[in-house]
Order: sequence, then C-alpha cells, then structure tokens
Amino acid sequence: MNNKNLYLITLMFMGFMLYIQWNKDYGQPVSQAADQTAVSPAVNTTVMDDVPAVSQTTQDQDIPQPSITGQQDVPSVTGPTNTNIISTVETPLLKLQFSEQGAALVYAELKAYPLKKNEAKNIILMDYQEQFFKAEAGLVSQSVNFTHNDLYTTNTPQVTVTDQVTEITFTHQKPEGQLIKTYTIDPASYEIKQRQTVINQSSDNWLMSEYQQLQRNNPWNGKDPSFTDASRYSFKGVGFFDTENGYDTVSFEDMRDESLVRKLGEGNWVAMVQHYFFAGIIPSSAQADIQTQYNANSTHPYRVRMVTPAQMVNANGTAEFNSSWYVGPKLQKQLPAVARGLDLTVDYGVFTAISKPLFWVLEKIHGWVGNWGWSIVLLTVLIKLLFFKLSEAQYKSMARMRKLQPRIATLKERYKDDKQKFNQEMMGLYQKEKVNPLGGCLPILVQIPVFIALYWVLLESVELRQAPFILWLQDLSTPDPYFVLPAINAAAMIMTQRLSPTPGMDPMQQKIMKFMPVAFSVLFAFFQSGLVLYWAVNSVLSLAQQWVITKRIDEQDSVK
Repeated sequence: MNNKNLYLITLMFMGFMLYIQWNKDYGQPVSQAADQTAVSPAVNTTVMDDVPAVSQTTQDQDIPQPSITGQQDVPSVTGPTNTNIISTVETPLLKLQFSEQGAALVYAELKAYPLKKNEAKNIILMDYQEQFFKAEAGLVSQSVNFTHNDLYTTNTPQVTVTDQVTEITFTHQKPEGQLIKTYTIDPASYEIKQRQTVINQSSDNWLMSEYQQLQRNNPWNGKDPSFTDASRYSFKGVGFFDTENGYDTVSFEDMRDESLVRKLGEGNWVAMVQHYFFAGIIPSSAQADIQTQYNANSTHPYRVRMVTPAQMVNANGTAEFNSSWYVGPKLQKQLPAVARGLDLTVDYGVFTAISKPLFWVLEKIHGWVGNWGWSIVLLTVLIKLLFFKLSEAQYKSMARMRKLQPRIATLKERYKDDKQKFNQEMMGLYQKEKVNPLGGCLPILVQIPVFIALYWVLLESVELRQAPFILWLQDLSTPDPYFVLPAINAAAMIMTQRLSPTPGMDPMQQKIMKFMPVAFSVLFAFFQSGLVLYWAVNSVLSLAQQWVITKRIDEQDSVK
C-alpha cells in the first residue's frame, strides 16, 4: 500500500472521529431526547420548583403513599442565595467550603491539580463566584421540610484534616424537629460521605424523601476554545448510571431544550461532568428519580436533582439518610471503588472498546517505568510487535512493487496515450510477478482505529494531564513547544516515501504526496505531544522495519 492510500485513510478516519464526537455532543435531535424522557410520577415535574415534592415511591410498600403533586407554600423559582461561608475544610487533596444556607458545598479546590503547570493556582471545580457550582441536599415530607434554603450552624468553622478521617456537623432546628448534617472527610480521598439525621420532635409521623442536587452555570457557553485546547471535544453536562441501563448523558445544550426525567435502579448515581473532573452524587438507596432542569434567569441555570424513595420517620423518632459526594478527578483506577460505573465518566466515545484496554496496558507499563512518556514509547513498541506480521506483509509487498518500478515506467511511456491499456498491462504485470498492490491495506486499516483510540486516551485521561517526559517535553497533554516531535515524524515520513513505490502516479500527484509530510507536521503541531510521540515513534519503527525488509529482498534478488 502506497503513501497516498495511507494519507487518505488517515484523514478519513480522523474526520470520521471528529464527526462522531461532534454529533454526540451537539447533534442529538430534540425529538430523540424527548423519546428518552418518559415522565416518572416520583419527581415533581414543575419546571424549576425550588424544593421537590416527596417521592411517591416508598421503601416500605405497606406505608400508604401520599397523593402529592407539588410542595405547598414553596415558590416555583430559584430560592434565595446565601453564600455566607461557615466552615472551611482543608485536606492534602481538597479545600472545601460550606455555606450557611443549606450547609451546601459551594467551593471545592483540587490542591493536587495546578491550573497550569508550575503555577500556584489550582483547579477550582466548584465555587460560588464564577461557576456558581454547588451541591445541596435536604429532606421533604407532607408535614415538614428541611431544605437547602434553611440556615445551619456549626461548631467547626475551620478544620484541617491531615491523617485521620474527620466528621464535621451542621445543625438546623425547627419547632417540629431537627436535622443534623454530618460530612465525613477522608484526607486520602475525594469522596465525601454525607449523613442526614432527622429527629422528629412532633406527635406526627413523617413520610420523608431525601433529595440532592447539583447546580451550576455553563462557563464554556459562548466561548470558542483554541485548537490546542485539549478539552474542546470533551463532554460537558450531566451523566447518570444504574446497573441495568448503564451510563447515559445529557449535555448542557440538550438541557436547555428539554427537561429529562428518569427513574434509576440499583447502583445509581448522577454527576455533572467536564473535562478531567466531575462532581457526583451516590445515594445509598437502591432506587432514585432524577430530573434535569434549566432556568435562564438563575445564576445556577443548570440543575440535576435526585430524589430517593420515601421512608417513615416516626413521631418522637429518628431516621438517617446516607449518601456520598465525589468531587475530584476522573481517576480510572480509583473510581470503581467509590461506585460501580463511575469510571465511565471518562468518555472515550465509540472507541471505548479499544481505548480502555490501551489505557489499562499503558497504566501497567507506567507502574513499571514510572514515566508516562516512556510508557507511550513502550506501548508503541508493543503495538508494533502485535502487528508485526501484518506490517511485514505490507512492506514485502511495497518492496516488490519498488522492484517493478522500472518496468512500470517503461509501460507508462509505451502507453502514455492510452491510460486504460496502461492500467491493464500494469495489473497483468502484478499478476505475473504475484504482487498485490492492495496487500498492505489491512495493517493500516487495523492500526488507524488504534491511533484514534489512543487519541481519546490521551485526551480524556487525567492521569496524563501535565505529565512530564524528558527535557523540553514537560506536559504530554499539550503540544510540543519546540515542534521537535512533528519534525521527527516528518523526517521519517519523507524517508518512508523514498522507499515506497508510487505506480501510475502523475507528476502533480507526486508533488502533492511530497508535500504531505509537511502538512501532517503542521497538523501534529497542534496535537497533544503524547499523541505525536506515539505517532513519531511508530513512524520511526515502521521506517526501520521497511528498510530492513527492503534491503533483505534486494539482497535475495542480487543472489538470484
């Protein structure tokens, strides 16, 4: 297979990959989204009700279910916002802040992830000033509500968690009872465990549902990211999961068009996802109803709410509602231990079946060598070994075609005025010499999906974010600052061209093919250096393999 086919197939697959991702993020018709949003009676479907209704699903089916269509005496608009911080918690991994209103988590700084390499400013995943991103929870019933609008008090305004799991507590008192919110902070984890303990001090039984929600704005809306921005194709929106139906998503753009309502079963969770990081809610309940909502007039226009089945809180009794919040990076090795399917927030798209094994191998190699750059180099070598026999067949075919070039040139001169006759004679020559001009297609067709799958691995894997390699390459998730790798790749491509036959190609086509290494170098100058490292090493290894095979065939012919 000649270089012309290689370049065309590469461009075709890259164009297909970009189209698939664009269509996934932006191209879903509203009608399709509507088909997926069968309304569940367990969630209040009034748009942007500030407090949900109690769930009509109960944990104990013997308990009578109340007939409630909505909360009374609650405004159908976003409630008041109070960002008065009453508690700040610092761990080696996180800086967290909780507000007086609702004891909500309104600030989460990821201390292990600088915004830019070698800078003091860290990634701020949640805040109340720019992204207006917060996590809230409450309890609702027919009789009394403990909502995210209530004001809480705490005895722990400043907490540093270094080596022991620590609990911080917030309290809200009503005439009918008390709610105690307890957050359990592990210094070595991004998971925050939450316990809502309700104390019924009245003479009535309460049938209560727990609700939790994530609210934020869309800081990417209206912004045109640069071509070198690794997050430009990554998914941004709501993701949700249960073990029966698997992982599904709804983008911020789709949330503007349609409110999605879904009933989730065993192993459920919901999250707001962005490139590299996310915030998620994992309830302890085996069932939950979720709803996405959009309110253009709110500072937090995008909301996803989860409501769990109701349970009885007896008069003068106590009940607990447990859940976990995850606020942090998409660490693929750690997320399954938090909740099943949580690693699916790392979205490899249609190439997941290839990308996941690639990352698994890459991570195993990294555990051995301790450097992601060398891990990519060794992974490239393994891939070349895997496809060695296929590549060998390709290069043998190309070497034999190269030997036929003088005879093909003679035929071209003889039949220069009859292109059809020239093609017939050339194909006859191939058949006589037992040369298949398409014999090298299969290795390329197999390797191109691997290349694209690795692209998504390097795009989506936070483990490779700002990962150094050697010398000038100190961030494999950004382009090569000195364009050394694109230059190496171009040199390898040019030398490969000299070993590759171009039968039947006219002078204009030959000039275009000679220009292709330069065009690819310009394209690769904008790609993550980790991806270009793979492609450059692959090109050098392919060149070496082709040179050895070509030399071996030349030596065999000289002996004959």
